[in-house]
Amino acid sequence: MVEFWIPEESSGEIVAVNQLEAAPVQSAMARWQALRGATRFPGKPDAVLETVPHNAILVRVMDEGGDYEYRSVGEALVAGFGEDFSGRRLSDIIAVTPRFGIGLRMLYEMVRSSGEPLCYRGWVGADMPGALFVYYESAVLPFGQDETKVDHILVVSMLVLRDQAFPAEALRV
Repeated sequence: MVEFWIPEESSGEIVAVNQLEAAPVQSAMARWQALRGATRFPGKPDAVLETVPHNAILVRVMDEGGDYEYRSVGEALVAGFGEDFSGRRLSDIIAVTPRFGIGLRMLYEMVRSSGEPLCYRGWVGADMPGALFVYYESAVLPFGQDETKVDHILVVSMLVLRDQAFPAEALRV
């Protein structure tokens, strides 16, 4: 069980699949691996997306990574981010919140260029006072019709909202 607190500075780390604790993220990762079979990555995200629709963000790769378009954002993530950014581009997010957007670009580029999934978890610190969540776990999963080119990325995340971080005694400010 993860203990939740609000650190001074936000941080994140790449983790191995077996280090994930969030059930939706584990489930999506297992489904992705089953669909992949002997191929590099599955062709379409639909079969994974349908298992975790509330915890997923579907991203379309544009111009071979020149930009990314948010096709859909699950309601649990809309609640965690305080907005639905479906239809927006990553470049728009970078213009408004550079630190957050550049971090996303780095994750997306790692997955797009390698064709490998990436598992990530992080803590949201006091340096981001407007954040609605304190902790998250994510799997960033590649998809593409051609095994050499990723055309979509599915981000499956579990967010621990500030008002749902239990037990309350574990939250340290």
